[in-house]
Amino acid sequence: MNKRLEKLVTNVLSIPTAPYYEHEVATFIKRFAERRRLTVREDRYGNLIVRYKRGRSRPVAITAHMDHPGFEVVSASDRTVRARWNGGRDPIHFPDSKVVIRAGKETITGRVESTLEGSDFEIRSARPIPENTPAYGHFDLVPCEFRGDLIYTKAADNLINCAALLAALDQLNRKKADADFRAVFTRAEEVGLAGATGLVRSKAVGKTIPIIVLEASKELPGAIMGQGPVIRVGDIISVFDARLDFGIHQLARAVAERDQSFQFQRQLMSGGACEATLYAVHNLPVGALAIPLGNYHNQGKPRPAPEYVSARDVVNMVRLCTELALFPPEREPRKDLLKRFDDAFDNRHAQRLIDTRRQPR
Repeated sequence: MNKRLEKLVTNVLSIPTAPYYEHEVATFIKRFAERRRLTVREDRYGNLIVRYKRGRSRPVAITAHMDHPGFEVVSASDRTVRARWNGGRDPIHFPDSKVVIRAGKETITGRVESTLEGSDFEIRSARPIPENTPAYGHFDLVPCEFRGDLIYTKAADNLINCAALLAALDQLNRKKADADFRAVFTRAEEVGLAGATGLVRSKAVGKTIPIIVLEASKELPGAIMGQGPVIRVGDIISVFDARLDFGIHQLARAVAERDQSFQFQRQLMSGGACEATLYAVHNLPVGALAIPLGNYHNQGKPRPAPEYVSARDVVNMVRLCTELALFPPEREPRKDLLKRFDDAFDNRHAQRLIDTRRQPR
């Protein structure tokens, strides 16, 4: 990973976020785009669409969500804080875990003092939270730390892919490449794909543009950390668009043939659901890519633990996103494969099947 990408990854992973409280990530993305004179559109639900367009190319949209499981402050009295957790969690982390509360520009530490009651719990904060200030937070874990090939962070899912998308935009912009690329950043994925539903409702992308969803997903057999991004055929709920999957796979193989350092994998990752399922049930052309993830949703034992990913996988994800922007899958990328089957049938098999239809007994 070069220094430019390392700095971008560090900056993005260090931003606090939680479902419904993605505003600091969104602000970073807007400023990043504005510095490069890229168009930014925000739909009524707070999803962002950053567009890079140069020349006359086929359009493609690649998406990543800006949130990670965390909590919002419901009420506070002096240093006693009532909070509500949004997204995945392990109940064994309540009580005693250390947390960070973000209130306006202030960062306040605290400790969980109760078990979960549904999604609600109690925190003892280091100092009182400012009155009338919306506050949210997350477990007190390392913002970003590189250890060899591994990147440890409070929230790889899915800030690492927000960084990958920004890096792809940056590369296209610096090269002045011909592409029509929409980098889409959604909200509140961790509470039921809410931002993606809003994106569909707002019609901000369109029904015919291919959508490729990026995720950081639990490492599984066949989706091994350090062996490249995974072309995700499906999730625990559904499989995705076969044509788009074929096109992504075809492109990834072509890149790997040209560059031996590029690695990728292909797998149905059943560790959870992702936004691609939501787009699939709306009959949109959708595919997915994933970075294998350790300590999914910070579910360490017995304490919350940083998530971690492979830096090599991130580099290869940026490469694949950039290639997809430059060479988006065709609407029907299987034409050559179909012709190969048809030619083989016509030239080799058809007449023989007819001739051998009735074998002598």
